[in-house]
Formats: sequence, C-alpha cells, structure tokens
Amino acid sequence: MIRLCFPVAIIIALSIPLVAAPPVPGVDASPFGAQTVWPSDPDLVTILDRMQEAGIRWARFDLCWWGLCESVKGVYNFTSPTVSGWENWNTDRAITLLRDRGIEPFPILCYGNDHYDNGQGPYSDEGRKAFGNYCYEAAGRYRGRVSYWEIWNEPNIEMFWGRSPDPEDYAKLVRVAAGRIREANPEAVIAGGATAGVDFSFLETCFQNGMLEDVDIVTVHPYRFSSPESVNSDLATIRSMIDAHTTKSVDVWSGEWGYNTYVHAISEKVHAKCLARMMVNNLSRDVGLSVWFSTHAFPESSGSIRDPEWGLLDYDYNPRPAFYALKSLNARLPAPVRSVADPFDIDVTGFFPNPLRVEVFEHSEGVQYTVALWEERWKPRDSTQGRSSTVSLAIPEDADIRAFDALDGTEKTLDIFRVGDRTELREFHVMDYPYLLEIKIPRPMILEGLFIY
Repeated sequence: MIRLCFPVAIIIALSIPLVAAPPVPGVDASPFGAQTVWPSDPDLVTILDRMQEAGIRWARFDLCWWGLCESVKGVYNFTSPTVSGWENWNTDRAITLLRDRGIEPFPILCYGNDHYDNGQGPYSDEGRKAFGNYCYEAAGRYRGRVSYWEIWNEPNIEMFWGRSPDPEDYAKLVRVAAGRIREANPEAVIAGGATAGVDFSFLETCFQNGMLEDVDIVTVHPYRFSSPESVNSDLATIRSMIDAHTTKSVDVWSGEWGYNTYVHAISEKVHAKCLARMMVNNLSRDVGLSVWFSTHAFPESSGSIRDPEWGLLDYDYNPRPAFYALKSLNARLPAPVRSVADPFDIDVTGFFPNPLRVEVFEHSEGVQYTVALWEERWKPRDSTQGRSSTVSLAIPEDADIRAFDALDGTEKTLDIFRVGDRTELREFHVMDYPYLLEIKIPRPMILEGLFIY
C-alpha cells in the first residue's frame, strides 16, 4: 500500500495548479525599467519592440479607472473603452504584448471616475468602495500575468488627485484598494505613495495613518534639477521614516524619474549620462527598481520644437543616446545583482575636483562583480573626456578584469600591471558617468572538504 500511495500522492500534488512567484527586481530580473505611458498608443508594438531591444524588463503604465475601465457605472471593460479618443485602450492586448516580450507589467491603478466623488480622488465610503471594486476586477482579471500593482499616481498634487491633496484620504484609499487586490490575488505585490518629488510631509501623514501595513513598496518620483546622487539623503530619510512606523520590510522604489533635454537644458549625450548615473546610483542605494520616464518622446514644455524631452526614443521611435545607455546597463548589470561593500580595497589616485564614486555590485557570491567608477560632476560635460588615474585593486592574479563604457557598452582597453598582491589599471580615465569594471574570480572546486584551485 505504501508503494502505491506514494506515486498517487505525487500525481495529486502535481495536479494542484502552481502560481509562479513574482519576479524580484535585481534578483530575477533587471532592476531598471521604463514607463510606456499609454496602452492606446497606435505605435505600441514598435515601442515595446524597442523596449525589448534595450533589455528592459519592467514597464510602468496607466490602467485608468476614469471613463475607461468603468465608463458605465458598475460595468468593467478592459478591452474597448467607449470614451472618445481612447478607443484603442485595450489593456488585455497591452499586457499580452508585454509578456510576449519578457517585460513585467507594472500597472498604475489610477484617477478619479465621474460616477463617484465628482471624479476626484475618492473621499467618500462609496467612492473608496467603488475604487476597491475596480482594483479587485483588475487584479483578478490579470492574476498570473500581473504581479505588481501601484495605487494611484502622484496623489500629492492636485493635477492627478483632482482636488487639494489629502494624505489621510489617500491612506484610506490604499487600505481599501490593497485589501481588494489581495482578495483577488493573494500573491500580489502592492506599491503605494507614488509621490511627485520626494514629499516627506505627505508620506509621513500616510505612514501615520497605517499605509505601510497595506503596501510592500513605497514609490517616489524624485525629479530634480540637481544631480542624480543628491537623492541619497532623501532615500535615507524615507527609510528612517519607514523604520519609525513599522517593523515589516518595505522596499523603496524610484517609480518614475528622468531628465528632460529641454527643461534641464542638456544635450542628448548629457541626458544619457544622467540616466546612467541615476540608475547606478539608485542600485548602489538598494533601490529595488528604478523606472525611467519615459520610453517614447514625451514633450511637455518645448511647444513646436521637436525635442523628445524625456524619451529614450525620438518622434520616429529611433533610439537616442539614453536608450543605448539603458541597454548597456541592462547587459552589464544583469540580475542577480546587489550592492556590496568593497571587497577589493579599491584605491583611485588622480586629481578629482568633484566627489569620486566607487561602487561594487555582486552577481555571484565571491566570484563575479561589477565595479562602477565615476566623478560626480554637475552638470556633466557634453563630451567623453575623463581624468587620468590609476586604479588599484586587491584581486587574485588570475582574475579576469574587463572595462565597459556604460553609455554604449563598448569595451575599453586596459593597461594592466601586477604590483605585489595588487592589480593596477594605469592611465584609466574616470568619466563623469559610470565606467564598469567586470571582475571574474576563478571559482574554487570543493572536493572532500579541500579547496582545489
């Protein structure tokens, strides 16, 4: 009987449907993503093909409640909205196109509906309940295809909240929405906050009202006119605030952030440098996911000037330098990847009038690393001139070391010298954007408790 029951038990176990665990940025997939903005874009396939070409594995986009998913009160439509001008807003199609390209959908559940609370951010029990029902319908419909959900976009500004921002009302909305999402999909991962800028006051009130117990991730949109590295003190403050209000683990993501060639008055090359520095700096500060805004041209300020502003692509969907920078980072900093303390006692000698950054990322424990070096000059130069230096590392003599330009992925020739137990890279030019050193250390074989090299 025992011999018969064992295979039967296996058959029964195998017959139970398994739900794949949500991919974790930096562990299972790249920690760098981009925003696609609208599923209704007539050139959506072209845009998503470009995202796939760049190795982008995360796509943030709107999944709008307003007039689209519930244009008829109590009736949900995710494939053919009746609102004029949005007829092609087919979320089913968009999610299928993303998943076919290996891109994880990161939808925003967002924006008021005219059937409730005057189309503003919900403030009544009826409005919150209705928004929760919409979240339940979306999470249930896409269970197995969408694991990550973000509740609203920039609720701390009137443009998107529809009225004067109210963090207490937002926290109440998150509670209802998160509960309904988890009813439909217990494995869902939920993000909240999504603030325009890093709004400490708004977030603090949300935290005081229990938001951290309802979400897994706090997202912020750290747009600024200063350097990408200036976000570090903001991140430290947010984490201190989180620790003050909960003992649970809550990640921090950069849910939307970019630099604008028109507004910031920068060249396309500097635009790419900003992206590389932003992404690498965020990774060094354990930001789980960084989403660049945006994939395609997104003009807000230039008027008749054909400046793609935020986009990785121009108006004809051709790659801009920032596209190649993100492609390079996805290739050179693939998952698994995590920031670690410097195990190589790295020393860089040379003249650096600006702060010098040396960050180490580990891919395989004790075996494979990426070192990022750059000078924090703001603003970066519209050139690829660097400062001559000597980089010294304590790595094994037989370790393999290569260098790559983060802007375009090209490999740099190294002048390598062995000095005692250290390796020196001479005439190494440190740039005002990351250069990446890839270090592979021969893995020791373990045989009967002995290390054999």
